[in-house]
Amino acid sequence: MNVDQHLKVAHWHIEQARLHSTQEGYKCGCPLNEHDQKAIESVESGSVKEE
Repeated sequence: MNVDQHLKVAHWHIEQARLHSTQEGYKCGCPLNEHDQKAIESVESGSVKEE
């Protein structure tokens, strides 16, 4: 993926997170996969900072 594609995916995920936090019962249908789990672990370990 290039920079523009990463930013578009990040924007989409931020919007999904917003919907999860503001709409009771919202389900995006995104499966937790190995790639996303690695990203979560990177943020939780402090090697990548959350915005």
